[in-house]
Order: sequence, then structure tokens, then C-alpha cells
Amino acid sequence: MTTTDNDNILMMFEEINQKLDRTNQQIEKIGQKQPEETDNEQILELKTVMEDFHESQSEKLDEIGNAVRKGKRKIEFSPNSVNTIIVLFSLMVFVLGFLWWNARLHEQLAQYVDNDLKYRYVLMQGETTPKILNQLEDIFENKSDSAKIIRKQVESYEKSLLEELKLLNKAKLKEQKAEQLKQEAESYRRK
Repeated sequence: MTTTDNDNILMMFEEINQKLDRTNQQIEKIGQKQPEETDNEQILELKTVMEDFHESQSEKLDEIGNAVRKGKRKIEFSPNSVNTIIVLFSLMVFVLGFLWWNARLHEQLAQYVDNDLKYRYVLMQGETTPKILNQLEDIFENKSDSAKIIRKQVESYEKSLLEELKLLNKAKLKEQKAEQLKQEAESYRRK
């Protein structure tokens, strides 16, 4: 639908609103008058106004309907249509591209996980040499069972470190509490 069609539709609706306002004003005037003043002429006048309004409204609505029908564009999606073939081809390209991208991300993620494990293994060893690094690269490049063994070693080492850290924290808290109790005892002795 073009801009001029939209402007025409808006103008038609504005005209309908204006006529509705006029009709409402006339109805209000008739309702405000006393029943004695109302006679057949006013009733006929109201009927005429209402009929005119009804006719103009139906004409405007027909014009709007015609404008909308002209603005519609039919797109057909049959198995033989060019649009269907283009849409399906585009979807296939999109899905294949997405699958390729997903595979690349999966490869990168696997490489990051391996690199993380190598780093954690070096931390576990405490020191590194070029020989150790080459061995690690060979193990992870070939995806051998040794990589699984290294993973288990690193995880058990980290677990034992966490347990040791918890024990150290508990010991530190006990020492702090003992020191605090010692200070409180000394303050009671002074009193």
C-alpha cells in the first residue's frame, strides 16, 4: 500500500468522524428540546440526516475496502513457484551455515578445555620444562587415554587442595577463637 492510499484512508476516516460528530450534535439538540416542540418535520429531518449519513458511511467504507484490496499483493507458495524455491534454498543455506558455525564453536571449546587442563597439570607439577610441554601436546593431540588419566590426576589433586584449604581455614578460625578467649581471660584476671 502506498503513502497516498494511506492518506486517502485517513481522510475518509476523518470525514466519517466529522459526520458522526454532526449527527451526535443534532441528536443532542433534539433530545434537549421539549416534547411539545418536536413535530413531524424534525423527525423527518433527523431521518433524512441519518439516511444521508448511512449512505455516505457505506460509500466511504466501500472506498476503503477497494483501496485495501488494491494494496494487497498475492504471494504464492506452491511447490513450483520461484518464491518457494528461493525461500527453501535460503533456509537450507542458513541451517547449513549454522551447523558449520556450531561445529567450529565446539572445536574451539574442546581446545579451550584441553588448554585449561594442560595449565592445571603444569600447576600441579609445580614446574615445567619444554619436554613436559611437548609430551602434553602429544597426549592431547592424539586424544589418548593418557589425557583421561591426567584429568583424573588433576581433579584428585585439586580436590585434595580444597580439603587441605578447608582444614587450614578451620585451624585458623580455631586459633583466632583461642586468641580471643585468651584475651578475654586476661581481661577478667586484670579486673
